Amino acid sequence: MKIAADNQPGQRIMINGRVLGSDSKPHGGVEIYAYHTDAQGLYRRDRSKGPARLGGTLVTASDGSYSIDTIKPAPYPNRDIPAHIHIRLRGPGINQQDEIRFEGNGPTICHLIQNRCNVDFRLR
Repeated sequence: MKIAADNQPGQRIMINGRVLGSDSKPHGGVEIYAYHTDAQGLYRRDRSKGPARLGGTLVTASDGSYSIDTIKPAPYPNRDIPAHIHIRLRGPGINQQDEIRFEGNGPTICHLIQNRCNVDFRLR
């Protein structure tokens, strides 16, 4: 899924991963809604309320895999919250919120290497 158009300012990144069940087996057919700020830390250029400008929905492949092509979000202006991408996982019996973060430790941290990273989600 491509969230940010090619002409969107910012560092282009590619995030790949899988959605895994609580039994660690791949979980296909899960809807992933992802959204994030732009390179200035804003969801909307005019700072108004409403849906994020940079967002999209995909469905995981049968092997649980997904791919997101976007830009690296910036932290919110004047706030001490690291850059992140909001993730909502949905499907039959699934309604889970998560984040891909770019700092710290944990299973959903994106450690960029040559503008790519791998992040797996485990269903709870």
